Amino acid sequence: MRLRILTALTGVVCFAADYTPEAVEAGKAQFLDACAACHGTNGEGGIGPSLVDGREVRRADDEQLFKSIRQGVPGADMPPFSFPDQQVWNLVGFVRSLSAPAVEANLDGDVAAGEALFFGAGGCVECHRIRGRGGPLGPDLSRIGASRRIDQIREALLDPNARITAGFEAATLDGNVRAVVKNHTNFSAQVLDSFGQLHLLRGDELERLRFEGESWMPRDVATRLEDDLVRDLVAFLSRQAPR
Repeated sequence: MRLRILTALTGVVCFAADYTPEAVEAGKAQFLDACAACHGTNGEGGIGPSLVDGREVRRADDEQLFKSIRQGVPGADMPPFSFPDQQVWNLVGFVRSLSAPAVEANLDGDVAAGEALFFGAGGCVECHRIRGRGGPLGPDLSRIGASRRIDQIREALLDPNARITAGFEAATLDGNVRAVVKNHTNFSAQVLDSFGQLHLLRGDELERLRFEGESWMPRDVATRLEDDLVRDLVAFLSRQAPR
C-alpha cells in the first residue's frame, strides 16, 4: 500500500491507494460495473477518455484521482460517485494499474516456462536479445518490463505489425539476407543484417535493398501457441527490467 497523505491521529483525511492484487482485482470488478460503459472494458476509452494513455490520468496523483471519482469532473460528463472510501481507493488502484509498466503488474503466468519458451522452442532469441544473448533483428528486450505496459507486450506478440519500432523496419539485402533498416533517406540507408553486420548503402547501392513492408515477427503466435504459453511468455517479458 502506498500513502500520499498520512493521517497523524489528528482527524486529517488519509489518502491511501491500495495496490495489492486483491484490491486491484476488486477495483477492476467495480470498474466493469460502473465505469466501463464510458471508458471501455480495459480503460481504452470510448464515450469517456482513455485511462491507459491519457495524459491527465498520468499527471494526476492518487488524491486527485480519488476526488475525480468521488466528486466528478466539472465541465465534463464524469458524474460523482458516492462509493465508500475503500471502493474508491480500489478504483484508483485499478486505474493506476492500467498505465503501470509491466514489471509492476501481478500476472498468473509461469516466468520460468516463459523463459524456456523464449530461449527455446519459441525462437524469440533468434531475433531479440536479453542481456547480451540473442539476435540483432528485433529490439533488445532487456528493459521491456520497465518501458512497456502488459497490453503493449501482448499486442507486440499477437499483432506485431500494429506498431513497428523505429529502426527495425524489415528488409531483405541482396535478395536473400534478412535485415532491418536503422535509418534511410532517398539517397542512403543504414542496414543491419541477421549476422550483425552494418551496411552503409548509398546511391545505386540502394538497389540491393528490398523493404518487406511487415515486421519479421511471426504473425501466427495466437494460433501457434496455446493461451497459457502466451501468458507465460508475457509473464517472462514483464520481468525484464534493470536490476
